[in-house]
Amino acid sequence: MSSLPRVTEATRERIARELDNLGPDVCRAEVSENLRSNNPELLDMAMKCSADIGNGEESMLGFCTFYRLLLAQASAGDECSREARTESLLDPLPRVAPQTRALVASRINEKGTETFTRDSIEHMERNNPELVQLAHRFAARHADYLGTIQGFALLYACLVAQLAADRTYTR
Repeated sequence: MSSLPRVTEATRERIARELDNLGPDVCRAEVSENLRSNNPELLDMAMKCSADIGNGEESMLGFCTFYRLLLAQASAGDECSREARTESLLDPLPRVAPQTRALVASRINEKGTETFTRDSIEHMERNNPELVQLAHRFAARHADYLGTIQGFALLYACLVAQLAADRTYTR
């Protein structure tokens, strides 16, 4: 059973072109607005991680691009425009609940930050290698590589945990 949409190379390239065409400020603003409307817990985590690792705008762009890739892949079969997908209140990705965020935080406390990060990145690498490449490229541009990777691991783990909780709830 897959967890989140598996980002393809074609989707990654399409989103890279979108980023180049629109510019980082527009992309960051659009995805942040989507997160504000559809996934505020995830936005809060991304903003806190950005503040913790520094270089806030660049860090936030990385987290927004990460989410945008997942959003684009989940919507890949849709005929709607980029704007409709970005602004949609029917976001196809799981909406992280405060309870899920707390659950993931407790897992971090149980396992320790390093083990949690390693496990999350390994899961992402098996199930979504394009996301790992993106995370690595953004983290490599920061002085705090580990903190940046931990941010990506946290966001990914929360989305995976929420998807699992949603599936359990609907059964």
